[in-house]
Amino acid sequence: MHRQNSIDKHIYTIVKVFIGLFAIIFINLAYIQIYQAEDLLKDSHNSHVAEKALQVQRGKILDRNGVVLADTTVEKDGFKRVYPYGEIFASPIGYVSDKLGYAGIESTQNTYLAGNNLVLHALGPISQIFEQNVGNDVHLTLNADYQQAAYDALGNRKGAVVVLNRKTGEVLAMVSRPMFNPNTIDENWDNLRVDENSPLLNRASQGLYPPGSVIKPMIGDGVLTSGVATTDTVVNCTGALQLSGGYSLSDSSGEVHGGVNLAKAIEESCNSYFGTMGIRLGSDGLKETFSRFGYDQELDTDFINNKPQLPDFDNLSDGELAQVGIGQSTLLVTPLRMAMLAGSIGNEGIMMKPFVVNAITAPDNSILEQHQPMTWRQVSSPETINIIYEDMKNVINHGTGTRAKVPGIEMIGKTGTAENSTGKDHAWFIGCANMPNEDIAFAVIVENSGFGGSEAAPIIKNILTSILAKEGK
Repeated sequence: MHRQNSIDKHIYTIVKVFIGLFAIIFINLAYIQIYQAEDLLKDSHNSHVAEKALQVQRGKILDRNGVVLADTTVEKDGFKRVYPYGEIFASPIGYVSDKLGYAGIESTQNTYLAGNNLVLHALGPISQIFEQNVGNDVHLTLNADYQQAAYDALGNRKGAVVVLNRKTGEVLAMVSRPMFNPNTIDENWDNLRVDENSPLLNRASQGLYPPGSVIKPMIGDGVLTSGVATTDTVVNCTGALQLSGGYSLSDSSGEVHGGVNLAKAIEESCNSYFGTMGIRLGSDGLKETFSRFGYDQELDTDFINNKPQLPDFDNLSDGELAQVGIGQSTLLVTPLRMAMLAGSIGNEGIMMKPFVVNAITAPDNSILEQHQPMTWRQVSSPETINIIYEDMKNVINHGTGTRAKVPGIEMIGKTGTAENSTGKDHAWFIGCANMPNEDIAFAVIVENSGFGGSEAAPIIKNILTSILAKEGK
């Protein structure tokens, strides 16, 4: 009897161990199926997803008005992905390649385009009953008219254009040049990947550049918010700011502006004023200002973008503080972030989170996902930011940005000419415009081209003029 009880105890212990092991396996499978399902489904290395994608007629990518930007045709030997606009939309959309994989929206939205449904996928093997042989469609916030106009206005110059709806964060245009043609990505890949002009780089959201003077409106906000100066504080500009150690910070072409307050400094882009304010703000003030505007934060959105590179604020000399005040030093930003900065100034200090995917629809036109605008941060008080807004109006009306002015359209702007270590200065222009159908923010950079007022500002004028003509205004 005693021996039988001993055997029973051993069996009971073994059963408990097995139950425990099965419980661990079940919990792990449930965790993978429920909590990791979305990540696994979106993983480009997921062999199941890749194999299924080859058997599905990939969904369309469309602009905000239903214009087809990417489609799939049925060929004798399978499916073929086609891009009607070629390289014009390549920077945000990317490509699909059996040999190279996916890039851009084709990559980030591959799950839906390949016909997968995140809700059904959680059902596991049962989901195969409901699988479809046609992918879902992805509807973007991009506007084909804005994208075409920006592409044409930039021309064959290296650079980028970003246009946002500043009230919602919707990306209306994202142009980068030079750019590849996704229709011929396989044939041209070997040349593209070694091209020194980097046509595979989306300069609009990933290119990092010194901002130069387009950062000055934000520095102006920092000055007023911190209280180191008021709108009436005057700095005497003699054409160069003399600093310790015999170093001087020159204004453009050594121009002498005389007595300069904030409004005049923004209008005439005075380096002496903003270099002085960089020193007055100091490391802590500059660090706080850049942080308020999100430059020290990653931007988690539905397209790939690079975080700005900031100086080591804790170890800056007066000369380096002055350089940061005029957008130089080791500071690097993307055109996207500069458009966001302009948008927040035109939106009473509210910076919207940019997004490019508006909705996902199934083959039966039912909506699987609908994306909503989101506030990313309140960068400043409406009272302070509106002072900057009015000062930037002067840039357009009789300052350095007059070449951007479009009759009948309220605009603000800021020009920038950024020094860089690789050659001629980069030309910048950022700002806002109240268009008939939307309130936009924008950023333009033209690499190694010279002055922002003469090289970048006219690009915006051409874009807006083209849109007004399209809309019959």
